[in-house]
Amino acid sequence: KRKILEVVRDERILGKDIYPHVVPREFLKQNKETIPLTPLPDTLFVSCNELGEWKYIQTDELGFNNKEFLNSFDILLMGDSFAEGSCVKQEYEPANIFENNHQLKTYTIGVSGNGPLISLALAHEIKLITEFDYIVWLIFDNDFYDLGIEMNSNYLKKYLNEDFVSHNYFSLIESNIDFQKNYIEENLSSFKTGFSLKESIFELKPLIYRINRLISQKEPEDAMEYDKDIFKQIFNKIVYLYPEKKIFVVYLPETTCFKNRSEECNQRFNEISSLSNKIIYLNFFEYLKDNFKNYKDMYALGQDRAHFSPTGYNQLVKFIYNKIQN
Repeated sequence: KRKILEVVRDERILGKDIYPHVVPREFLKQNKETIPLTPLPDTLFVSCNELGEWKYIQTDELGFNNKEFLNSFDILLMGDSFAEGSCVKQEYEPANIFENNHQLKTYTIGVSGNGPLISLALAHEIKLITEFDYIVWLIFDNDFYDLGIEMNSNYLKKYLNEDFVSHNYFSLIESNIDFQKNYIEENLSSFKTGFSLKESIFELKPLIYRINRLISQKEPEDAMEYDKDIFKQIFNKIVYLYPEKKIFVVYLPETTCFKNRSEECNQRFNEISSLSNKIIYLNFFEYLKDNFKNYKDMYALGQDRAHFSPTGYNQLVKFIYNKIQN
């Protein structure tokens, strides 16, 4: 029943150097000229609790949720909290399932709260220091709303330019450490349940979207036109960056897709899958609908708007692995 800041306080009393999981999206709210693209490197975080136990993350030297930095591997895993493996034990994180169950060494650059533009930025920066075979990019339902926030950042928009290569983020990562630590300490009391700490705001986004559609009286295709154009630029850029790689984009459904948004969620997938013929698009929503009677088994304790359960993450990786093998 503890709040995240109570967990941080209790752990610090025991002598642990620990922080709440403050992620790049938090800094987008501040409308800063530059933003950290990763959480603090080599740092212990407490992030979320959907299964009765708080999830702890120990970041690697780049700030990602991996056991260690790898400069050569099989799969680059991209996306938000689902790619990060939020709220489940380490053994059920998708990167570890790929490696332990399917012998595919996987490195995740997924971070809670990341939208498509930050994910693209990280794909730019990681290219300078790693080698791998496949890209697996998890696109969750709320990514369609995150672009509005991300497109306010001139720093991020540069990554859309075909001739832009890098901000050399990882070679300068040390310069962000003191800034992030000071920011977290100064704002601890204001995080409460958290915008970026638990991504709780995403549950409001479908409601806000539908209200805006009612106000504007636009058809769904018109209402999504802006997002579609930006998504197309983003997908074109990832193909331009990695023309020799097999790129899989996997659409992940939110729980309301199974209850009252089935048509809208199918439209989401149809929208993105039409944007590039050089990307392999996978619909995890359709797979779950066709193969499982009770979708709630796939989400943490069957809760609405939760992350995946261990079963859900296992099914996701199995689904992707079978497509890679084909």
